[in-house]
Amino acid sequence: MPATDKAPTTPADALELEIFRYATSSVVDELELNLTRTAYSELIYEYKDYSVGVLTHDFKLLTQSEGSIPLFVADLGPQVMDAVGVIGEQNLEDGDIFVSNYAPANGQHLNNVTCAAPIFQEGGIVAYVAIRAHWTDIGGLAPTSTSWDATDIFQEGVQYRGLRVVRAGKLVPEVMATFQANSRMPHYIYGDVTAQISACRLARERWGSRVAGKWSVAEQAQLVRLQAEQSAALTRSAIAALPDGEYEADCLMDDSGKAGTDPLPLKVRLRVEGDKFVVDYSQLPPQVRTPINTGAGGGATSIARCAFKMLFAPERPADEWLFDPLTVEIPDGTLLSAVGDAPMGFWNTTTPTMVDLILKAVGSRAPEFVPAGHHGSLGMLSWAGQDANGRTWVLPESGSGGFGGHSQGEGYGPLRTLCHGDNRGFPAELIEERFPLRVLSFELWRESAGEGEFRGGYGTERVTQALADLTLSTSLDRTLQPPWGMAGGTDAVPGSIQVQVPGEETWTSLTKVTGYPLPAGSLVRQRHAGGGGWGAKTAENVDPQGEGKK
Repeated sequence: MPATDKAPTTPADALELEIFRYATSSVVDELELNLTRTAYSELIYEYKDYSVGVLTHDFKLLTQSEGSIPLFVADLGPQVMDAVGVIGEQNLEDGDIFVSNYAPANGQHLNNVTCAAPIFQEGGIVAYVAIRAHWTDIGGLAPTSTSWDATDIFQEGVQYRGLRVVRAGKLVPEVMATFQANSRMPHYIYGDVTAQISACRLARERWGSRVAGKWSVAEQAQLVRLQAEQSAALTRSAIAALPDGEYEADCLMDDSGKAGTDPLPLKVRLRVEGDKFVVDYSQLPPQVRTPINTGAGGGATSIARCAFKMLFAPERPADEWLFDPLTVEIPDGTLLSAVGDAPMGFWNTTTPTMVDLILKAVGSRAPEFVPAGHHGSLGMLSWAGQDANGRTWVLPESGSGGFGGHSQGEGYGPLRTLCHGDNRGFPAELIEERFPLRVLSFELWRESAGEGEFRGGYGTERVTQALADLTLSTSLDRTLQPPWGMAGGTDAVPGSIQVQVPGEETWTSLTKVTGYPLPAGSLVRQRHAGGGGWGAKTAENVDPQGEGKK
């Protein structure tokens, strides 16, 4: 029998909890494998632009797959809660699957579509499985649905809000047809949606065999309570390692997303109060009419949680209660808490820098706890064109750069941003086989790293040639204020995206463009910044080759 709420945790309880945690996490890890095995889009099966989680009945994150993008940590609940509120919990049936990308609940670009399903046990809903994946194109002004010309969310695609694509186990064909009708790439949409649906169905099966088959609803509730207490206690104790007081950091973005606009100042303040950690965004700029906004949930809260987990629980599987000691303070209407119809297509322009700023703020008083700045920009490229059958093709990709040096060693790299974790790039073989592109070179950019007692990680340089007429869209920032050094280390070298068209000898810089025409034979050179150096470089800590300490 389960213990009462007032009963102390026993060794038997702790053992049972570990078995429960591993059982639930095994479900989402299998779903992740299933999703990458069956999805059609390279963004899902190769790049891994997704998150997979199980929520409790009251929409708290119970467990999340290890491959989920770090910025998506514990942020699935608001979307599922909004969708269930629209449908009505009483109207949900066993076997239903619904989708949602409603901007006020999502707070990110509309491409991030969540597919979710209720899990029934003992006659009621005990949990929800939620699978967010990036749909390559959902309408809007341009292929990929992201455009620097967008001035409101309605120009960035279609919003779905709790729309059931499967009812009582049966696919609703008119809903699937609507998804396809609102995309330039209906074949991609069909393949990716069916992959999400398949994973939701598998979740119900695995939950039944691995969880419901072992624990009753009452026993699960008790185990969830114990998990919540354990997770919250872990991060509260970790916060105690930081001195109480205020911390702050600031940084400049290149502009507000439109050529000719002033640099955009970002600032964050932190307060450590015993076992509490407060992130104060009150000094952020107001939301803008360019598509670099986020909503409070998908932006401010997700950024704070991403940095918080890196600082205090990097090894612990994610759940809602890890973040009990975290408070986010932000007014409505800022760059990270946009309201109304604010565009969000390039919502991830500021997110890597904001995560890094929280770490930088900690480093202002306790540099031994954090690394120097990382490359800090997605360096997005979106290639687009039409194949021999007249179908639109799109290849959106981001770049890899260096992470900052730290008190224990050199910075790592190349990797995607702190928001992406170990997301893989597209192999040259895949790019050249599926698209009219040729990768001419791809190498470490050794001059990019900051120096110090421990140098930063290296950035990369890649040169790609267009083999047919096509268009290019880009999103690169942080060229004015490069990745910073920490504790006396030097800054890294900022990145760039440049184009050379046939017949020209000069390279043209393209940091934020949409649909730039590239004739066949054009070259595109991507340089992604290195990481900042950590610690002052002295004669005592330099090896004979002139590198930072090993």
